[in-house]
Amino acid sequence: MEIINSVQEVLSSGLAFVVYIAIPAFIIIKAIRRKKLPDNHYTPVDDILDGKVIGLEEESDRADNS
Repeated sequence: MEIINSVQEVLSSGLAFVVYIAIPAFIIIKAIRRKKLPDNHYTPVDDILDGKVIGLEEESDRADNS
């Protein structure tokens, strides 16, 4: 039982390391290399407005007209 508890502690601390240290560090290093922060203003609505994605209303209009 002690072995299982020690394995569980190692796995949970490893997961915490990845979530709280490794992923943010990777993002920061990537931003520093590119000298640019990621754009946070993009939304899927932008694709719909640009015509890259057909909206539900347009799709039903096309089906009705066919």
